[in-house]
Amino acid sequence: MDGSTPDHASPYEIHWENPAISPHQLNSSNILQYFCHLSNPFYDRECNNEVVRMQGLSQDKLTTLCGTEFYLYRYQEPVLFVIRKQERLSPSEVVPLAYYYIINGIVRQAPDLSTLINSRLHTIVAGLNKAIQTLAPCARFHPLDGSYSWEDPNALVSGSRKEDGKRPADEMIATNPYQVHRTDFLLNEWANRFPMPPLPNNLPTSSTLPTPQQTSHSSVPTPSNQTGPLESTPDKRQRLM
Repeated sequence: MDGSTPDHASPYEIHWENPAISPHQLNSSNILQYFCHLSNPFYDRECNNEVVRMQGLSQDKLTTLCGTEFYLYRYQEPVLFVIRKQERLSPSEVVPLAYYYIINGIVRQAPDLSTLINSRLHTIVAGLNKAIQTLAPCARFHPLDGSYSWEDPNALVSGSRKEDGKRPADEMIATNPYQVHRTDFLLNEWANRFPMPPLPNNLPTSSTLPTPQQTSHSSVPTPSNQTGPLESTPDKRQRLM
């Protein structure tokens, strides 16, 4: 028997089949017997089907017993069979618990609506995350007006491929003269446009400049050797009370 039932595995990740029975031999009359095998991990040994089989009763007695049972819900011989696990409350009232489908003799549990929606949402979020990571390098922010612009993703991908396949010698090729001359080129250009002015001829030479000794002996007018009258200080007048 093949029962892929690892520990702590989700019921939607396991399956079961009986290799002793060919899938072409399955039909609507023996599919419940095939499903209610003791090695089937989806089968409940305490269900009403087991009680009826142990007591040798007819399958019609299932409608008179309350409890858990397995019922052939849909089928399309000889490929597809749908088994429903249900809780019988009365001969005319049942509550579905789970669905199992059998395709070519392999039994699997059908996912419920919550699991199906979660799986679809996970797939959508994974796709959106991949798209955002792909388009993020294409966004360009303009701080002047606070807007965004988008580059062509195809051009970006092709440009990255060209850069990856570029040879090392191609990286040394200059695209303009400034990458070769740089600062020297600019300095020479400005020196040619604005040459330094020539020095004037009437500038004093070192022989005509006065020495510090001559400067110290030069006469400075003081009150003692001043020929003119001294300026009298203003008289202080008494303040009238």
